[in-house]
Amino acid sequence: MALSNTFKTAVTAYRVARAFPPIIPLAIGAMAIAGCAKVVTDARKAQPLTSLAGSEWGLADLPQTISFKSGGEVRGFAGCNNFFGTYVQDGQSLTFGPLASTKKLCQGKMEAEADFLKTVQNTRQYEATHLSMSFIDENGETLLQLRRKDWD
Repeated sequence: MALSNTFKTAVTAYRVARAFPPIIPLAIGAMAIAGCAKVVTDARKAQPLTSLAGSEWGLADLPQTISFKSGGEVRGFAGCNNFFGTYVQDGQSLTFGPLASTKKLCQGKMEAEADFLKTVQNTRQYEATHLSMSFIDENGETLLQLRRKDWD
């Protein structure tokens, strides 16, 4: 006696269901959602950042940071001392006014601090996405590569 196709299909479905417990479809659904979230996150990382106000940046493995406040105010940490001043952002153009800093003396850190502040002052342009930024000089040379510190 031959089994009908409907019965064979039902038996196959039963065997598959027993081989793959209900957790499997849930796991597959979770992976699909996570994949969609990654696509959205990757797209956000690639979008150019149009305003620096409210953002904080730093060097990858060094303590220097720079925070852009609203109203053109900039603050940061240069490695030993805190600094502050002004900035002007116009499109991709970025310039800094005179920067002032506290006057602590830190053995072995003063030269790196002076170099960092000079580099910031030499910035004329920037390129930034949600998580990374480059400071660029008047010749188009990249001066600093920064990472977002306050990313969300």
